[in-house]
Amino acid sequence: MLLCEVRGLVVTRLDFDDTDGLSLDARILEAAGMVENEKVDVHVTSNGTRFACRVRASKTVGELAVTGASSYLLKPGDSVALSSFGWMKEKAALKHEPQVVVLGAENALPEKGKIAKIDDGAKKSKAS
Repeated sequence: MLLCEVRGLVVTRLDFDDTDGLSLDARILEAAGMVENEKVDVHVTSNGTRFACRVRASKTVGELAVTGASSYLLKPGDSVALSSFGWMKEKAALKHEPQVVVLGAENALPEKGKIAKIDDGAKKSKAS
């Protein structure tokens, strides 16, 4: 199941010499309900590339640094979305609503209370 998604991220820097993955503003990680070293799917909305890697917390506000081998897939200014998935029992899955964080300019968090759940009309019904 989709646990959470972060939309509207922009790559701020590359670090070819660091360990492979992403370094993301710790506040964004917390808002999305992600934890350090969690596996995330990266969807590069500016060119269609997709890959998976781990995410780490950064103390730099608004940062999305792409590190290690992943650095070769992106450039600063690229727009990306992150998705995190996990297992849950069917009963919990039927009630589950993924956490969605839509960022503003410069990877700014939305105003307090504006973090949403996905509402894409894909809710399961008992009639199906």
